[in-house]
Amino acid sequence: MKSFRCQAELVDPVNVWRAWRDFERGKRRRPDVAAFSVEAERHVLALADALASGRYVPGPYRLLHVVDPKRRIVAAAAVRDRVVHHAIHRVLAPRLNRRFIAHSYACLPNRGSHRAIRRFQRSLRRHRFVLQLDVRRYFYSIDRARLRALLHRRLPEPPLRELLDQVLNSGADLYRRQDVVAWLGWPGPMPPGRGLPIGNLTSQWWGNLYLDALDHLACRRLRIPGYQRYMDDFALFGDDVQALRDQRDQLAAWLDAERGLCLKVPDAEPRSCRAAHAYLGYRVTPDTLTLGPKARQRLPANLSRVAHDPERAAAVVQAYGAAWTFGV
Repeated sequence: MKSFRCQAELVDPVNVWRAWRDFERGKRRRPDVAAFSVEAERHVLALADALASGRYVPGPYRLLHVVDPKRRIVAAAAVRDRVVHHAIHRVLAPRLNRRFIAHSYACLPNRGSHRAIRRFQRSLRRHRFVLQLDVRRYFYSIDRARLRALLHRRLPEPPLRELLDQVLNSGADLYRRQDVVAWLGWPGPMPPGRGLPIGNLTSQWWGNLYLDALDHLACRRLRIPGYQRYMDDFALFGDDVQALRDQRDQLAAWLDAERGLCLKVPDAEPRSCRAAHAYLGYRVTPDTLTLGPKARQRLPANLSRVAHDPERAAAVVQAYGAAWTFGV
């Protein structure tokens, strides 16, 4: 497996400045972003120096309680930490993304949910049955030690490894806190060493990377006739119901043994491709594509949440407009 040396590029002030510009886009009216931007050059140079010297330490998270429609905890990092996340992603993603299969769609350039939905619809036309699977409490359950090993295998430089470890462990006890566990309605805390903070760019990207080997198992070893994944939602297509069940069980066994994860519905059954299917917020049939009812119901709540910020409200309206017309 090819490894990469990119510590110097990551901590270069030019990369950190570009990371800041990437991050601030569309967020300039937020008070914390506006405060950082007043002396952005000084902050960026200080941050680049801290990264290069090994003095960088992530700050605490601000927890946001979101109901959309199910309860989630979003961990909002400080601006300087989010700039670091973008700096990491800018340098490492172009190198590590090369391994992803063509039909992995989350957090990748020129992919995304719309392409995933279109491919899902094409597969409905080509096959008789589809089996939709997802992982139980995915981001909360990711084993950081296993993810750390995946990253270290490709990135041999000790300073870079230390930085990634700091970011990985920055929310170490988040899902063991009693207030978080109680609000989420769990029977108990997650085991030690589990979970990535929902809200970080690095968490989203690493969440996709964590299941990359599952994609290669599905496509290369199991040779599933039709397969695609969007983060922890994956779909298997075929013409043989029993074959799909067997493939489901093999993927579930791999998830348990190699990633410490389990399926939300371990005995999920294949369904006819002629039926309507809920997929990534849409109602999809072989011939039609419409915004799903849950997505429509969330619009008023999403608008009220950002009504105080015209920039964010406009972004929500634009996103819903694009979603509404996507299937037309």
